[in-house]
Amino acid sequence: MLFTGAYAHERTRYIMGIPVTVISDDRSIHRKVFKVFSQIDGYFSLYRKDSLLCRLNTEKSLYMDRLFNELLQISFEVYRETGGYFDISLGNHTVRYGDSHEMCPLPENESTGMENIKVKGSLIALENGISLDFGGIGKGFAVDKAGALFRNSGVYGVIKADSEVRCFGGCRVIIENPYGSGFFAVFEMTGKETGISTGGVYRRYKNSMDNNHLINPFTGASADKIVLISVFGDMPNSYLDGYSTAGAVMPVEKAVEFLNRKRLGFFILLRKGCYLAGRYNHLYIKKLQINPQFPECKEYKPEEDKNNSQDK
Repeated sequence: MLFTGAYAHERTRYIMGIPVTVISDDRSIHRKVFKVFSQIDGYFSLYRKDSLLCRLNTEKSLYMDRLFNELLQISFEVYRETGGYFDISLGNHTVRYGDSHEMCPLPENESTGMENIKVKGSLIALENGISLDFGGIGKGFAVDKAGALFRNSGVYGVIKADSEVRCFGGCRVIIENPYGSGFFAVFEMTGKETGISTGGVYRRYKNSMDNNHLINPFTGASADKIVLISVFGDMPNSYLDGYSTAGAVMPVEKAVEFLNRKRLGFFILLRKGCYLAGRYNHLYIKKLQINPQFPECKEYKPEEDKNNSQDK
């Protein structure tokens, strides 16, 4: 996902295994933003053997501080709101899609389940061998923490962490074509402060997009109906990130209903080549262009999605 903005100062660093770009009218804020991302990486990375999350996943217990507990509680909230489609307890499954030799070593175990996360005061314990993965919400959380620096300082600009973007004062967004060169959609974000989270099966997979990292927690299968999902609005990026992660594995009609109920904007590109647009897109974007390669879906029949249904 690309973006443009009319701000004078731009810097990019690789943190959390991704390019983090800061564009602003105040160059002094860049270093502070990168420091926030480095801190979040040290807490929640599965690609660092020295992270707090790696310690928790290997030792199965940890005394949390306020920052760790904050993201944990947001994760529980998004889990409840999405009916369980967002699930940080899938670490034993999602770790298979990592490609770094520095990745936190986890014992082979198939266990999952948010009920196996036990919290008593500042102590978190993982039961039945589960492992946590905050990859579906961690970048959004980092953007929120960095965004507070912009907000508190009155700075205008853009924070981009791979698929997570926060715009302070508006920006132009280009969502790349998941099938090749060019774009899927181009538009301008409106409003004083807005965020966008984009994900999809084309971003991380092994051998083919059928074997991707977006796991349905009820079936254990990879997402198979949605190629790309972008969710945008004025709520924190932590939630946009979690909702896009959940929406990618929900039955399509459930994802559409959920995001519309939240009054968020969204685009969902389906495997069959057409896209669905949110009812409230007009609240957040303008000057929209869609690649003519992708027609809007004339209708979506729920029965088409029967193989991706909830299976407890």
